[in-house]
Amino acid sequence: MTHALSQFRTEIRHFFLISILNLVFAAIALAFGVQYIVTAILAQGADPAAAGLRILTGAVALVCFGLGIGWILATVRIFEGIVEIKDDLETEGTAIADNRLTCLIVRMLAHYRNNRKTISNMILVCTLGGVCFFVLGIANSVKVLSVSSAGFAVTLDNLLLIPAMLFTLGIALASLLSSYYFSKFAKVWDGRLHEIEISECALKEKLGLEGR
Repeated sequence: MTHALSQFRTEIRHFFLISILNLVFAAIALAFGVQYIVTAILAQGADPAAAGLRILTGAVALVCFGLGIGWILATVRIFEGIVEIKDDLETEGTAIADNRLTCLIVRMLAHYRNNRKTISNMILVCTLGGVCFFVLGIANSVKVLSVSSAGFAVTLDNLLLIPAMLFTLGIALASLLSSYYFSKFAKVWDGRLHEIEISECALKEKLGLEGR
């Protein structure tokens, strides 16, 4: 049970930290989405290439805004259950009784099973959010070079876009990493639920309850 406690505590902490990061980056996604939408609407310029880039940026930003809202709502639902289990686990400490640890593991299994679809949606939202912010990062990198009919030019104002470009690409990377770790977590707990379902079927067969 000592190994089980250590592994369970580690998994809960990792999932807790990933959930917090998702809340933070989801809020940033909303803020950046609004910023890019406003910029795309208010920006002026007669150059067709620049106008086309603004339209593309505005459309992707609108998608990021919607994903940010969905990202927050999905994460909050999962986060609340994880916080309760984590707090109970930390309260018990290392001297937790075996039956109490088993109870918490069962609670986590139930929480995951009840929110399996939500976690799948979180994985999808994180992936789509990462892709969208990657596109925005690339769009910012293009803006660093002034595009006009005369060619390319670099100005001081454009160089100031570099921090925003790097930050946007950082959000994209964090989103894709979150998707990866959520997928890894889901795979582990899906395997555990599958083992339980197999045991339940075996028990029903022995009790003659199969098919009832």
